[in-house]
Order: sequence, then C-alpha cells, then structure tokens
Amino acid sequence: MKNSKLQIPISKYRFLLVLGTWFLVLGIISCCGYSTRSLLPDYFQKVHVKLFENRTLKPGLDELATNAVTDAFRSGSGLHITDESSADIIIEGKVAGYSKNPHTYTSDQTVTEYKITIKYSIRCIDRIKNEVFWEGTVSDWATFSTDEERATDEAVKKTADKLVDAILTNW
Repeated sequence: MKNSKLQIPISKYRFLLVLGTWFLVLGIISCCGYSTRSLLPDYFQKVHVKLFENRTLKPGLDELATNAVTDAFRSGSGLHITDESSADIIIEGKVAGYSKNPHTYTSDQTVTEYKITIKYSIRCIDRIKNEVFWEGTVSDWATFSTDEERATDEAVKKTADKLVDAILTNW
C-alpha cells in the first residue's frame, strides 16, 4: 500500500498563505472598533454630582456613594467636576438598596463569606436641553469574610464605576 499523503503544490501553498494573510490583515483593519471615548454629546464638558439620598437602613451610604460617583467621573469620564450652577449635566441619585446575604458556606452550613449588594437609582439631567438625559438603576456587589466595611466600600465603588460606564455609553 502506498503512503497517500495529501500533497499541495508549492504555488497553491503560497496562494493559500497569501490569501490567509490578506484576510487576517483585512479583518484587523475592518474589525469593529473599540474606543474609550465617551458617547456623550460634545457639549457635555462639566458635571455636578448632587448628594445622594440614602434610602437604606445602612448609615453613611449617601456620602460614600456621592464620593464614589464623583471619583468615578473624575477618573474615567473626561468631564470636569464643577458646582451645580455651571454644570452641563447634573447627576441626582439615591442609594436604593443595600443587602448583606450569606454567600459561601462550609459543609456543615456555617457561613464563611457574605455578599454585599449596593443599588443606585439615578437621573442625569441635561442642563443645556433642560431634559432627562439618562435614567436608570445599577447595582454591583462584593464579598467579605471579616471586613464588612471594606466590602461595602468596594461594592459602592464598583457600582459607581458601573454607573459612569452606563451614562457614558448611554445604554
């Protein structure tokens, strides 16, 4: 029995190599683009974050959330933080939810880790057009074994980051 290997002539091999390379380059060039640029209207230059309301039983979340959202805008939006009277967009928010639930158990059903969930309810007001630009809720969570305060801070920050991303992409 003869050894029947598939043999491709060199000219076809080169053709396939060139064709494959061409498709790869074309794919890279025409690929869907990704930009970190905001999808906000160009006239949004300055933002003001009003003090959040705390609609939960956990004290201090109003200030934590306001500071976290302000920091998230400062570091990830390209917008300048300003006072309410000179802002192009105003963020009004509420800490609408706080929960602490068991997350991880041992085999004898002892809780070893808890999950903190934070939920914001937000309204973004376009002061130029005098209308609501975006309205919605966002939430995120963090876990802890021993340091509930650190987990609360982390959940507040993660929710703030998610909020700013939602506003910037207007989804």
